[in-house]
Parts: sequence; structure tokens; C-alpha cells
Amino acid sequence: MRSVLTLEQLAERAPDVRTRSRLSSLAAGCQAHASRLLARMAAIGGGPLPVPPDEVELPASLAEALRAEAERTRDSAERYAGMANLARKAMDPSAAWVCELNRAEELDRAFELAEMAQRLGSAEFLAPPA
Repeated sequence: MRSVLTLEQLAERAPDVRTRSRLSSLAAGCQAHASRLLARMAAIGGGPLPVPPDEVELPASLAEALRAEAERTRDSAERYAGMANLARKAMDPSAAWVCELNRAEELDRAFELAEMAQRLGSAEFLAPPA
């Protein structure tokens, strides 16, 4: 849920409609991850998920904020891999599937955010002084 909030805030700062739209779409994907986890936790009697903060602090540079979120996303993918392994050991293939799906999507998102940061970082560097 922290990523949802972060990506929504980044979308508000995006320099163009295409980037704004893509960041909003990525935020919706993060919301889907949380929904899948919550549904699986409810099925096995767990939950609720931790409540995210109301606001997150982001670096002033959009490119730097995107790089930081890409790194946090890679870390999340690693945690999903560990949770999937634990779920398999606990003989819970449904939870393992949810974690593997979320892991794969996190890796894709991390790559896309890093690419976006690189592209925007170059644009920020070349932007004329205000």
C-alpha cells in the first residue's frame, strides 16, 4: 500500500500525461497485489495488512524518487520470493501462487521504474534553468 501512495504522488509530479498515466496504472497494480494478499490471508484466517502512512516523503528530483521506488520494488520482489518458498513448505500452493505472481509483477515494475528514472533523469539534466 505504501507503493500505491508513492506512485500516486509521483504521478502528480510527472512532467507529461503519458508518464502520469503509466504511474497511475502501476499504482493500480500495487493495489491489486494488496487485494490478492488480503484475500489469501482472509482465506487462511490471517490479516489485516499493516496500515500505510498517510503521506510519504519523496526526494525532490522525480528521477531520484523513481530510482528509490524501483529499489524498494526490487526488495519487495525478494520478500515475495521468500514468502512463496515458505508457503510451499507450509503446503499452501494458493499462497505460493499469489506470492510468485506478485513477485513477477514487482520485478517488471522495478525495471520499468528504473527505465523511467533514467529517461527522466536525462530530461531533468537537460532542462533549461527556471
